[in-house]
Amino acid sequence: MRLAIFDCFSGASGNMIVGSLLGIALNEQDLRDVVEKLHLNVDFEIRKVKRAGIVANMIDVREESGERRFKEVIDIIERSEIDHHVRKESKEVFRKLAEAEGRVHGRSYEDAVFHEVGSDDAVFDIVCSVTGIIRLREKGYRIFTTPMATGRGFAEGSHGKIPVPAPAVLEIAKKSRIKLIFSGDGELLTPTAAAIFAHFSEGEPSYPVSIHEISYGAGKRNKSEPNLLRLILATSTVHDEIVMIETNIDDMSPEDLAYAVEKLSSICHDVSVIPTTGKKGRSGWIMKALTDFERAEEVSEEIFKNTTSIGVRVIPVYHRVKAERKGVVKEVRIGGKTFNVRFKISDYTSKPEFDDLRRIAEEMDMPIGRVRKIVEESLDEAGDRE
Repeated sequence: MRLAIFDCFSGASGNMIVGSLLGIALNEQDLRDVVEKLHLNVDFEIRKVKRAGIVANMIDVREESGERRFKEVIDIIERSEIDHHVRKESKEVFRKLAEAEGRVHGRSYEDAVFHEVGSDDAVFDIVCSVTGIIRLREKGYRIFTTPMATGRGFAEGSHGKIPVPAPAVLEIAKKSRIKLIFSGDGELLTPTAAAIFAHFSEGEPSYPVSIHEISYGAGKRNKSEPNLLRLILATSTVHDEIVMIETNIDDMSPEDLAYAVEKLSSICHDVSVIPTTGKKGRSGWIMKALTDFERAEEVSEEIFKNTTSIGVRVIPVYHRVKAERKGVVKEVRIGGKTFNVRFKISDYTSKPEFDDLRRIAEEMDMPIGRVRKIVEESLDEAGDRE
């Protein structure tokens, strides 16, 4: 698995994110393309600076625009000639900002007025950051962030002095996987950076990693602590922490047990029922459910609700190693009709979803084995089988 980890030991701002992506997923021409295609009234300079002896990219942006409403910002992005994926994701980042501002000020996000974050330099920061992060994802990188230093104290905003972290930062963090650390002097984490990371980050990485590349983006303030954002590109074996939840059952009908398995399958990685012989020679079953550690209590409750069990065994598993995999949807032509078929593809195997095969077999009145063969051949022809 490939990981792109934004290490936010000194918080983050939009221009720091762009700086960290330079030389990794962005170049100077990419930044100029954003200015030209969005018709932004900005000029920028890329400089190499040192913070605590560490060389970093600093993006010095100069602009002359003022505040805008949410709808105006969306219109600028919509009318631009930038890649449609970048347009879509950039609009979602601004939506997060608008919703946060709306909650802070008690109004609809669609009527939100962006002050600092509606200016051309903020549009520049967000669209450039989104461009670079999407390129990382296209190369197979998953995006993670370390806990972010927010700073403390007060900062000057359009409404006067505001507490740090800014109210909008807290609102953005509230519905995301990013984590905050309330430390440092002044404003270290801006709403722009918080919205970008809240949109893309899967949270804090919990995997052991091998480091491949490191890049730094610098903030404008030069203080005693290095005002830097560090981007780390790494690889890791895919694994996660799970538990096995087990219980013995000897007083349920097979029909009721099958129903319980169906209900549990929606919240577990896997559910199995193994025939066994219990005390006094009674026939019964051992039910095993694999689930994420944090869902152990939820799964246990579901077992109590849908079976006759009055107790379960929760067995921690250090981790499971799994092949990196992805889900894709492919169009397959069968008998003159086009069907969407879901596939699970890893480095070693590819497998169509059985429910899709069954649906096609029933609709076309064909043997399911024949359907499977046609579908798998279509995957080979498309060159998607690993």
